[in-house]
Amino acid sequence: MTPSNETEPTPGAGTEAGTDAGNDSGTDVASARRPGWRGRLLLVALGVGLSVLLLAALELTLAVFDVGEDALYDDPFVGFAPGSDLFAETTLDDGTRVYETRPEKLAFFNSQRFLADKPGDGYRVFALGGSTTAGRPYDDRVAFPRWLELYLEEADPSHTWEVVNAGAISYASYRAALLMRELVRYEPDLFVIYTGHNEFLEERSYSEIIHQPEAVKKLRMWLSGFRFAALARRALGAGDAGPPGGEGEGGEAGTPGEVTTLAPEVTARLDSWDGLERYERDDELTRSVVVHFENNLRRMVRLARANGAEVVLVEPVSNVADFSPFKSQPGPGVDAETAARVAGLVEEGRRRLDAGDPAAAVDLLERAVAADDRYAEAWFRLGRALLAAGRPEDAYDALVRAKEEDVAPLRALEPVVAAVARVAADEGVALVPLRTELEEESRRLHGHAALGGEYLLDHVHPDVPVHARLAAAVLGWMADAGVVEPRPDWGEATRQAVYQREMAAFNRAYYGQRDLNLSKVLGWAGKLEEAEEPLLRAAEAIPEEPEVWLNLGIVRQRTGRYPESLAALDRAAELAPGWELVHFNRGVTLGHLGRNREGVAALRRALEIRPDYPEARRNLETLLDRSETANPAARGIELARAGRLGEAEAALERALAEMPDDAPGKAEAWYNLGLVRARLAGATGAAAGGSPEAAYRSALELAPDHPEANNNLGILLAGRGELPAALERFEAAAAAAPDWAEARFNLGVALDGLGRGDRALAEVRRAVELEPGNARFQLALGSLYAARGDAAAALRHLEAARRGGQPVPEEVLSRLRQAADG
Repeated sequence: MTPSNETEPTPGAGTEAGTDAGNDSGTDVASARRPGWRGRLLLVALGVGLSVLLLAALELTLAVFDVGEDALYDDPFVGFAPGSDLFAETTLDDGTRVYETRPEKLAFFNSQRFLADKPGDGYRVFALGGSTTAGRPYDDRVAFPRWLELYLEEADPSHTWEVVNAGAISYASYRAALLMRELVRYEPDLFVIYTGHNEFLEERSYSEIIHQPEAVKKLRMWLSGFRFAALARRALGAGDAGPPGGEGEGGEAGTPGEVTTLAPEVTARLDSWDGLERYERDDELTRSVVVHFENNLRRMVRLARANGAEVVLVEPVSNVADFSPFKSQPGPGVDAETAARVAGLVEEGRRRLDAGDPAAAVDLLERAVAADDRYAEAWFRLGRALLAAGRPEDAYDALVRAKEEDVAPLRALEPVVAAVARVAADEGVALVPLRTELEEESRRLHGHAALGGEYLLDHVHPDVPVHARLAAAVLGWMADAGVVEPRPDWGEATRQAVYQREMAAFNRAYYGQRDLNLSKVLGWAGKLEEAEEPLLRAAEAIPEEPEVWLNLGIVRQRTGRYPESLAALDRAAELAPGWELVHFNRGVTLGHLGRNREGVAALRRALEIRPDYPEARRNLETLLDRSETANPAARGIELARAGRLGEAEAALERALAEMPDDAPGKAEAWYNLGLVRARLAGATGAAAGGSPEAAYRSALELAPDHPEANNNLGILLAGRGELPAALERFEAAAAAAPDWAEARFNLGVALDGLGRGDRALAEVRRAVELEPGNARFQLALGSLYAARGDAAAALRHLEAARRGGQPVPEEVLSRLRQAADG
């Protein structure tokens, strides 16, 4: 008999016990007793069942002894470096204990305050989310949490209502989830969560899960709800170790290659100069981000409920009709020739639409998306053309598709929006269908559901009426849940009266600040052309605000309109002469205009104010190199930088002898020769080298307003006791460079030497205003105040000088303290 490959016996045909090894069946005793496939399946089932029972017993034991609950709310995908709580307890002048936003958090959060001892009739709401919750581009005074508090106070005055706006600029769901772990300590009753737009702002990787099958990812999410799995994950160092006492106080979490450890506060990709360039299409990353987002929402809901609070989720809203994609890229596999053809079709379709021919535009743009269905800009332009052609449903689909294909997804993607609704349904929490309701209204009022500028100020930030509407919806849920008992006369008319009353308090300057903030968001996101219009409105509303003119100058600079940029930056410099950003951007713009010497002066001024300004230093080196390339004196300047002063003097003298008087840069060459000679005199004695004074005077013959030459000549004259002549030079230097602190200081010293105390004080005070960190200036100003008998002012500046390293005798300070106290 031929031995079989299958050892499964048939009923009644098994080998009898006791058959010896010589059995001609070829099957030994061990193989005869090996279980068949059904037996093996039963063993596996028993093993799995026992494992499940053991894990269930372990989970029950952990629950009974209250072990591991905090670990349930750890983030399994990212870790956080240590940081501080958002709120700190303080006592007001009247003895009331409150929690207030920590000052160091105000760059991201609004200033908020709530009672440390929650009143007996109190109901406390925390609103969580990103900049929409925070109220951008306005502030928290018109954000939905504030409207909710106002409506609650008016509708039901029987309670003490506290609505705390814990929204933060650029915060994604994982940061909101971490923040909630602090907020649950403050006796919350309700969390209103509006999140979904910022999930792609920070760079992070999901290398541990990004290539896992969907089934494994879902199993991972399911396991995250068990204490034993959460404790095991924490023990292995993956994910957020969780703050029981503050944001990330457990230290850095995660291991290399598994989770990303994020800084205590947001570092957005768009914060860098090459922000949009750092976005590339990554479909695997996108899917992992959505998994992470849903996990964050579920953790937040469960954490809230574990601490006795309810949750309301809000469906995020995006501007799809009036906001083009931030970045478009050809789809995978699209060759260069096809990509160029698609770009051409898109541009031609745009021109046809602008010319009033939507049918032709639709034809061109449909060909574009047929050739490359991942190119976001093509879908957006097609959607716009379809709207104009009277095809609203097709337009809606195309505009939403444009949002989905945006390589820089700064608007909530459709899977993210779907996850919000799914979590609300699965977890049994309330959902405010804000997007759905607005789309239905838009369809009635505008004939299409694609939301645009009628509701949103930019890509995601709603205008004030939408905030008020959202607050009313949350109040409606609270009334339905029995939390609020509205008084009989509460209704839409009463709500509108509250709205109108509050809105009447905002003046033109408030809206000007809104427009400034709006332009900053648009510029930050690379929408430079769109940023200019709100800036122009802001310039009319708040013309004395230097930030308006700075941003207007930057927008024009980056769009290549350098004369217009310089005009705006000059105005910013008038309003804020001590702001390094203004001088930096003036230097960059002047360099683009070919006005290198002025650009160099502006960049040097920026570095005087902020010595650790790497961009200013790099641009200064670029302008200097550019100037020297076209300057015969360049070799002398290089030698001077290298400390080879004798060779530098000879090279500069040779260059000057060869340069005609009208040669560009000759005045600068004389000035540099004066510097070299002054350094030689300081190093080897006054007799060495030529006269620095003669070089400075030669520079001033060619350029009378040269600030550095005037200043340095003044120093030489003052050193010889020729104060009237020195004063003339310092005045010329200050007139040519009114924001140069050194020139102002030297002018003040000369005036003091000539007995002109009032003017001396004013000039030195101006130098301190321009450069408050200069201890030498502080010392001089303190001495001038002391000479005038102003002990308090003298003490203030002399103490600043001492902190900056200037020697000030303690007995002098003691006498001034006594005089100031007396």
